[in-house]
This record gives sequence, C-alpha cells and structure tokens, in this order.
Amino acid sequence: GTTWHSRLLPSVHKFAYPYRYWGINISALAKGLELPEVSTGISSKNKLLKKLLSKGRLVKGLPLFSAKKKALQQFCPDDYLQGLPLQESNSLSNLSMSDKQDNCRSNSVQALNHRLNQAFTEQTGSAPTGDIIGMLVCRNAGIYFSPVNFYLGFDEQQIPSHLLAEVSNTPWDKRHYYGFTLNGANTEFCHNKDFHVSPFNPIDQLYRWQVKVKKQPDNCLQVRIAIDISDERGEVLKTGIKMAGVPMTATTIRNSLRKNPLMNMTSVTRIYWHAFKLYAIKKVPYIHYDEKLADSQQNKAPTPKDIL
Repeated sequence: GTTWHSRLLPSVHKFAYPYRYWGINISALAKGLELPEVSTGISSKNKLLKKLLSKGRLVKGLPLFSAKKKALQQFCPDDYLQGLPLQESNSLSNLSMSDKQDNCRSNSVQALNHRLNQAFTEQTGSAPTGDIIGMLVCRNAGIYFSPVNFYLGFDEQQIPSHLLAEVSNTPWDKRHYYGFTLNGANTEFCHNKDFHVSPFNPIDQLYRWQVKVKKQPDNCLQVRIAIDISDERGEVLKTGIKMAGVPMTATTIRNSLRKNPLMNMTSVTRIYWHAFKLYAIKKVPYIHYDEKLADSQQNKAPTPKDIL
C-alpha cells in the first residue's frame, strides 16, 4: 500500500511512499498455525546440482521470510508490545528463562497474544472476542524499526471491534499505545495528543482518526487509517496509510521483498531526510520534548494567513 504525510503548518511539506505491513493473525498463531518459511530457492536443469541439493549438500537458498530463524524478513513476537506494565498469566510465568529468551518459539506468540488482550482491556475496557490481526513491520536484515504497528480486533462475526496503535517516536526510542473500540467497518474519533512523536509538532494538539476496515472474500483486509492533526493554529498535518492485503504465500512474499528488500532501512533514511528538509531548508522550528506551542519557536513563526 501507501503511506502519506501532508504538512500544512508552519510550512507546506508533502510526500507519499509505497509501504508494506505484514498482516499476521496473532490469534491463529497462538492456536498453533504456522507462518510460511520462504527461501530464495534454486532451480537448475543441471542433474548433478539437483542431486547435490536433494542430498542436502548445498544450501537450497537464502532465508527470505521466517518465524523460526534469521532471515531477510523475520517475525519475532518479542519485538512487539514490550515495556508495558502487564501481568503475565500463570502459564507464562512458569516458562523457563531459556524459553522466554527464544524470540520465535510458540511461547513467545502466546506471550504476545496475552499482552495484546491485556493491552486492549486496559486501553478500551474490553478485549476482542474474535481474531486479532497485527499489521506489523517485521525485522528486516536483522533490524527492527517501526514508526507504528496496528492491531485490529474482531468479534465472533469477524466485524471490526477494536484498534490498538503501537507508536514509536524515532528520535527518543519510546513507545506509546492508543486503543479504541470500532463501530464496524467505518469509525471516526478524536482525542488529545499525549505522546510526543515529531520534533516539529507541539504536544498540545488534537488527533482526529478515520478508520476503515473491510474484509475481502479471500479473507484479506483492505485498511485505511488516517490521522488529521490540529491545534490552535488550525489543521497542521494529515497523515495515514492505505493497504490492500494479499494472501501470504511463498510467491507473494518473494514478490513483495523483491520490490523493497530493505524497507526498514529506507524508512529510517526517509524519516531523517525529511526532518533535514523541514529544519534546514524549510526552516520549521524545532520543538523540544513535550513542549507546548505557546512555549515553542513555532508560536512566533508566520503562518500562511499572516503572509497573506
């Protein structure tokens, strides 16, 4: 799909990029379903090469996607919802230390599923009664980096019922969680901002969310999550993602990774590149952590209305 960012104040700055989330059914994994293990694969008409491959004497290919070992794209449950003051269930508290340190074993999936249900309950007052599907950024070439992960909860009729956003602020490496109940396929809601994400936005702002979730006949999702950010100056920023799911098969995984094999690295590069453009070229004043608009240099910056 696509992620976009459209800044209106104090200077205009826009961009849109192709983006990829891995749609992973956490509930199904907790019940024993396994994700596909995908490698590059080697095809050859050479009979000797085929014979060697069949006997395991040569590596069959580089790991592309895995939940069990290091790969170009690796799903590790322990990357998500860490640092929450959550209580472990009795079954999880009895796990051995060696098991807890293994990021990709089934107990880690169970722990993630437990953290998700407890986070939903703490944030919204209830937990999904159906599947929980994570729209996740996975480890890429050994590097985990995600500005935001989304977790969609459904009821028994597979109607969207919950949303949890796991937000990271890149410069400070902190995480924050926003949780909401959904009114089916289309939901809008507003709330005050309470987590400093961008060094170019003050803390005293209003978030307006627009969430659309639709299940396709092939059980894949179409998702659009948009956030409009405003403050006393007016509408400051419009940002969001729009995604269309495809079945997770070896073919679709290879095709996706072929288009952008190092997405985590390109994401970090783009974030700092656009921060440089805002600060050095467009002269948008830097805002300190948790600083309010009235106390910042942006409060003195001219707006388009002042210029007109």
